[in-house]
Amino acid sequence: MHEPSVRLCEGPEGARIAFASLGRGPPLVLVPGWLCHLHELWTHPAAASARRKLTAVHQLTWYDRLGCGLSDRQGFALTLENDVQQLTAVMDAAGIERASLIGYSFGGPPAAVFAARHPERVQRLVFCSAFARGSAITTRERLEALKQVVHMNWNVGSRTLAAMLVPNGGAREMQWYGRFQRMAASSGMAAQLLDHLWTMDVRDVLPALTMPVLVVHNRGDRAVPLSAGHEIAALVPGAQFEALDGNEHDPFIRDSGSLVDLILHFLAGRPPGAEHHAPTPGGELSSREREVLQHIAEGASNKAIATALGISVGTVERHVSHIYSKLPAHGRADLALRAVKLGLVSPAP
Repeated sequence: MHEPSVRLCEGPEGARIAFASLGRGPPLVLVPGWLCHLHELWTHPAAASARRKLTAVHQLTWYDRLGCGLSDRQGFALTLENDVQQLTAVMDAAGIERASLIGYSFGGPPAAVFAARHPERVQRLVFCSAFARGSAITTRERLEALKQVVHMNWNVGSRTLAAMLVPNGGAREMQWYGRFQRMAASSGMAAQLLDHLWTMDVRDVLPALTMPVLVVHNRGDRAVPLSAGHEIAALVPGAQFEALDGNEHDPFIRDSGSLVDLILHFLAGRPPGAEHHAPTPGGELSSREREVLQHIAEGASNKAIATALGISVGTVERHVSHIYSKLPAHGRADLALRAVKLGLVSPAP
């Protein structure tokens, strides 16, 4: 997949923020969530699928929050105001006068503040797996316990967080997500971000939002409960609320297909309930993709699939990425169910 060039801009306190843009169409800015890395995020097949869908119809701009990824990792304060200034700096540097925003997880509060201050610069706003106040997510005691694990052993801490954020992931996916977090930030920064989460509270800002707003949340989200999404929707006048059947937090690493389609539907300005005109699931799979899907349903790893089909692991990964882009699936377990529905394998007795 084509990788855009990384650009740097000056953020608050002179710190450098790394950002990138890809695609054509109306500007869309992804405000980063928990941890971020400009390149590494998109190495997951489902995330790559989500990016392809978004950049097919939008100019997508995303960036690494200060402390993470390719941005400066020290020399600044972790505050909500700093977060808002980072978003402002990236939009200014990218030459974006007006855009739609996706405030994912941690990105929800700064997206809300920016939109309230600069309504003329925000066309539409999506809160995805987001929250209005950190204290609505967990107790202080649980937060301190998680911080202790992160501090003591970042390998263990990253795996603990992976199990919380993508609970349906297999062993390989857990390994990928743990590695992604460790590349994205140090254990010290991860712990500081957990503290930062606790201080966020934008309940007083949400009633001032005037642009169309979509709040989308998985019902069983184990990191940010559904009630946090309900709270946002209750405070934003006229907000559209959509609860999806799922228990995962990260919408792009575990792209369900339907989530990204729902976001694109909203960004296009189509009214709730309008037809998506999506293709029949599985109808566009190539014969090779159907073979790969059959092996996935049978529990084979990418390496085993490559051996069975006589192709490289990289080729298998590309096929898996294409399958995610064509089927509404939360992960390999869900792909197996799709394979059964498509008649590629028989259901377990």
